[in-house]
Amino acid sequence: MSEDNELAQIKKKKLEELMRRQREVLAPKPPTIIEVFTSPTCPHCPRALAMAKQLAAQVPGIQVVEQSTATSQGYAKAALYKVQAVPTVFINGKRAFVGAPPSVGALRDAVKSYSSSP
Repeated sequence: MSEDNELAQIKKKKLEELMRRQREVLAPKPPTIIEVFTSPTCPHCPRALAMAKQLAAQVPGIQVVEQSTATSQGYAKAALYKVQAVPTVFINGKRAFVGAPPSVGALRDAVKSYSSSP
């Protein structure tokens, strides 16, 4: 009878593990936020913003936010993040690039290293 009890315990643990894994897979992941700090007079900012938007179109779960230093909100956030040049790209609140990323691939690699999204 103890062998049956031991087998039941093993089955129970396996079932609990499977259920835990399923919850992890089905649980919504928080989005990856790419913030691009820009200025209206910057010649490189449109390219940086376009690359971020291109990546967001290719990879689900990425949100792009433009933070224009020409607005009071963008200026305040730039001061908070100590942004001293534009474009500057942050991924989930971490500085990833000062200047435009060299390529969409480089931006994708940065997203992978700064977040759990692809």
